[in-house]
Formats: sequence, C-alpha cells, structure tokens
Amino acid sequence: MKFGKTFETHLTIEWRQQYMRYTDLKTMIRRGVDGAPTAEGGATDAEINAYQIAFEEQFFTECMHELTRVNNFFLEKLAEARRKHATLKLQLLATARAPGHTFSSYSLQSSQRLPSMVSLRDNNSGSNRKLMTQRQLRNAYSEFYLTLVLLQNFQSLNETGFRKICKKYDKYLRSTSGNDWLEQNVNPAAFTDQRPLEKLIIDVEDLYTYYLAGGDRSRAMTKLRVPPLGQPTPPRMVFRAGLALGMFIMLACTTLFSYIRRPPEEKNIEPFIRLYRGPFTWVIFNFFMAANVAGWQRAGVNHVLIFEIDPRSHLQPATFLEIACTFGLLWTLSILGFLFHDLINVQDPFVFPLALTLIMITLLINPLPIMNWPARWWTMRLVGRVVTAPLHYVGFADFWMGDQMNSLVTCMADHYYIVRFYANCWLRYASVLFCFEEDMFVPISRCLPAWFRFAQCLRRFRDSGSKSASYLLNAGKYSTTFFVVFFSTMRGRTDDGYANTFSNPYTWFFILSYIISTIYCYAWDVIKDFGIFKIWRGEHLFLREKLVYPQAFYYFVIVENLVLRCFWAVELVVLYHKLITPYNIKTCASILEITRRFIWNYIRLENEHLYNCGKFRATRDIHLASLNAQQERMLENMMGEADGTDPSGSSTRHADERRRLAKEYF
Repeated sequence: MKFGKTFETHLTIEWRQQYMRYTDLKTMIRRGVDGAPTAEGGATDAEINAYQIAFEEQFFTECMHELTRVNNFFLEKLAEARRKHATLKLQLLATARAPGHTFSSYSLQSSQRLPSMVSLRDNNSGSNRKLMTQRQLRNAYSEFYLTLVLLQNFQSLNETGFRKICKKYDKYLRSTSGNDWLEQNVNPAAFTDQRPLEKLIIDVEDLYTYYLAGGDRSRAMTKLRVPPLGQPTPPRMVFRAGLALGMFIMLACTTLFSYIRRPPEEKNIEPFIRLYRGPFTWVIFNFFMAANVAGWQRAGVNHVLIFEIDPRSHLQPATFLEIACTFGLLWTLSILGFLFHDLINVQDPFVFPLALTLIMITLLINPLPIMNWPARWWTMRLVGRVVTAPLHYVGFADFWMGDQMNSLVTCMADHYYIVRFYANCWLRYASVLFCFEEDMFVPISRCLPAWFRFAQCLRRFRDSGSKSASYLLNAGKYSTTFFVVFFSTMRGRTDDGYANTFSNPYTWFFILSYIISTIYCYAWDVIKDFGIFKIWRGEHLFLREKLVYPQAFYYFVIVENLVLRCFWAVELVVLYHKLITPYNIKTCASILEITRRFIWNYIRLENEHLYNCGKFRATRDIHLASLNAQQERMLENMMGEADGTDPSGSSTRHADERRRLAKEYF
C-alpha cells in the first residue's frame, strides 16, 4: 500500500486538520515538475535555475508552514497530557493512601516509588473532598493511555510523512535540498522527539500495573493495550457472518415459500402477524445497524468515540451482521414450526412464538461473559438510562437510543401484545382474535418512547442551568406525539358513531396534530440534527460547509425524510378505502420508519463527528475529582519536574533505562 493511502487510513480523524497535508505537498511537487521549463522547450540555463530556486523557496515555505502547525499542535497536546498525567497520579496516590480504600498490599508497598507525594497521606486525612474509586481510576487511565497512543501515532505519521515528501522532492527534482531541509528543520523539531511521550506511556503502564493490577503486568497491558489502528476485521469473524447470512437467506426463502403454499388458519393470521412482527423488527434493526457501522467506518465517522465505547471491545459490522442473522435464523425456524406444527406433532402452534421471544430475551440478558457480553451489557445499561432519564445526566448515546426507541414504537406495542396474549389469553379461549384488540395500555406504550425523550430534554435543560431554550424546543417536539396518540385513540373509539371517519371531529384533530408534528419533527431533523440549510447559495446549496458523504446523498435525505414522515397520510387514505388490512399497513409503516431512522443515523452521527473534529476531541473526556490547594501546588511542582527541572534527574535516568516502545501502526 502506498504511503499516501496508509497516511489517510491511519490518521486520527478528529485531528485531521492538524496533520501535515501530505497529498497536497505531493501534488505540488508533481505540478512543479510538470511546469518546469526544459532545454528541449527552448529555455536557457538561467531560466531553468531561476525556476528551480523560486519553486524550492515556495515549496519549503509551505513545508515550514505545515511543520509549524504540526509541531505546535503536538506541543499543546503533550502539555495537556502531562498535566492530566500529573493530576491522575495525585488522584491515584490520594486514593491509595485514604482509609477505607482496598488497594492490594503490593500496590501500597510500591507507593514508595513516588516519595515526593507521600505528604498527601496527611493532607487527605483532613480533607472532605471526594476521592476517585478504583473503577474510576482504571477507566481514566485506560482512556488516558489511548490518548497517548493516538498522540504517538500522530508523531509517527507526521515524521514519516515529512521524510517521505522530502525524499520525493529530491527524487523528482534531482536535488539534495529536501534532505538538507529535513536535517535542519524536521529532525530537531519537538514532535520528532519520542522520549517525552514514551516516558509518559511507561509511567502510565507502571502506575496501572502497581496500583490497579496488583503488580500483574500482563493483566495491566490487557486492559491498556489498544488494537492497531486500521486493523481489518478478523477473517474468522467475516466467515461466521457470511455463513450465518447464507443460512438466513436460505431459510427466509423457504419460510416465504412455505407461507404462500401453507398459510396459517384464517383465525390465526392476525395473531401470527402480531406475534412475529415485533421480533422481526429487531432482525431488521440489527441488519440496519450493521450497515450503519460499516458506513460510518468507511466515511471516517468515529462512532466509537461518539457513543463513548471502549475502542478495545467495540463491535465490528460483521458482528452486527452475525447477530442479525442469528436472530433471523431463530425467527424463520419459529415460523416454520408454527406453519408445520401438525406435521411435527405439536398441537398448539403458539408455543413457537413464545419460545422465540424467550430465547431472544435470554440471549440478550444472559450474564455469562460470552456472545459479546460487553456490548450486550452496554445496550441494557443504555436502555435502562433511557427509561430512567430524569434521574441522571443525559449524554449523546442516551438520547440516540431514545430516538431509536421512538422509531420502534410499533415494535414496543407488539411486545405488549405478546405479553398480554400469553398472560391472559393463551390456553384459555378457543378464539384469540379479541386478545389483540386495543386497550388503554396500547396508547400508553405508544407514548412511552416520546416520554423518555421528553424527560431527557427536560433533564438537559435543567443541567444547562436553564440557559438553553433549544432543549425546551426539543421537548416540545416530542410532546406533539402525545396529542397524536390521544386523538388517534379517541378517533378509533368513536368512529362507529359516525357515517364515515371524516364526519368524526377527532379525525380532523388527529390530522391537524399529525401535520403539526410532521412539520415540527422534519424541521428539527434537517436544521438541528443534520445541521443543514446553512448555505443558501454556491456549490453546497441548502447544505453546510463541511460534508463527509457525497453531496447528492444529502439532497436524497432531505426528500426521503419528508416523504417517509408523511407516510401516515398514505396510511389514512388506504385504511379509509379499505385497500389493505390495518395490521398489514401498520407493518409497512413500521418498516419504513425504521428505514428512515437508519438513514437518519448516518447524518446525525456525521454532524456530531464534525463537532468533535472542531474541538479536536479524539478520546472520551476524563472526569477527575477536584484538587485541594496543597495538591494544586504539588501538581505545579510535578509539572516542573516533567519539563526537566528536576535536579536529581532520577526520572530521566529511569526512562532511559527502559526499552523503546515498538508500537506499529503501518
């Protein structure tokens, strides 16, 4: 692979603007060579020399500009890393010395490695400040270590880039000026000095090993080690996903053919649809998630950072595909059992939907550390945070999950029907059609996702100090769902008393509320969630300045989002003319809404990604406990030692004795 491609593949996307512009400099060399006068073209030696001198000055001026930007950014990040490291070290020792905290005896003995900080023991005994727990310290050090690795990768890529571009300059212009400029300017630059960053990395590894891993270095490195950047999906994972996909396609075709040739009994068709539509929604959702993750990775959108997932254990697209196919296999096998229950001597076909639901729930909540337990735990914890939204701070992942649940509202109602059917009707009545009639809890289940997001918006408004009205406006958007559900329910319960549905006043209230909700939600999507309609002339008409995807995709999303949001009008007309049964048109509406959310995910995360890029935020934020006055003074002394002012020089000697790290990224 050529270095230019490697450079683009391995750079930290949020810092893209701070890397050297390798491709632009390479293009500049090519244009300089193509535009150079030649003796064959009639140019004199003086003209050729003048051109070379002028181009050399122009090229290395541009290189110096790139070098200055790279060097300044590195020094800024290194100073930030040193302060974080010193603060974490203080927090670590303060927690180790505090009474009641259970560090291992090995850790406490190793605390003598930091003699300058022993005075913290007395200081913390009289301090009422909240100390960090071991779990918080492990998470903080894990994230900080990732920051150091990314900064080390920034060093390596830029140093290699300058060396490659100078070598390319000398090759194409038949000069030695590139090597001379490299020796004079790049080699002495601060960002090419590996020692300060290596010292920080070694210190973090030592501290984590001695204090947080009980002296077990292999255990510490398992928690700290970051997968190589740009690592492809393991072939074994791809094979499993491909095998599962092939099996699912085969069984799906068999199921469709079987349903056409041997449909359920007439009385069981609607229960069949109701019981299998909810699980099928999860199958589609996981397929769409696999496509979302693959699209984000291909476009360079750092979803791992946006969702604040540990980069050491995040799921690949192939894993999502495998999960979707596994659920799909279970779904198709259950349907085949329902259709052929009499041939396999099972009298009651409703055993199979129950088995499917129980197996899928078991696969999700199984606490054993198998089958992607970290991802399953992250999902369950996130859903729990959404349900209890008013009680804690709301992050991006929380309200993203809340938005997904708003698109899965039909699925949630279907699961309520499943619970009600098996709790109240199954094995009690010969006919079960009435078990799927709407009761008072169905509209409540349809309102719950909107309530979760409504509560999240109010919590964000409170946490902002009641300063941001946008959170209230967002809450107002979700409140329109309550009116839509209310008027829809009242319309359904009063329609029998009118000649046709349009004679019912609740129908017009329902239409009006849905029009307001559609306009409100669509405007919020394109203006706030997507961040478009900021440019009204020029090349990016109706869009914004920075785009990650092809420009045509944004215009497609603008139209697609509006069309799918207006599908309720199509549903109303179809039901009025009785062209399709209600449960079939509702199934179509549910699938289209999930599809709309699938496309929405691309632009919403891209907009959040551009925000992170603007802030140069490449890792999760580390929340540290506050320091008291004495710890602040001690921190200043430690920062001075990190800058090389320690007269003993013991830390420098310790770093020199250790091996140089050999982390390879390309």
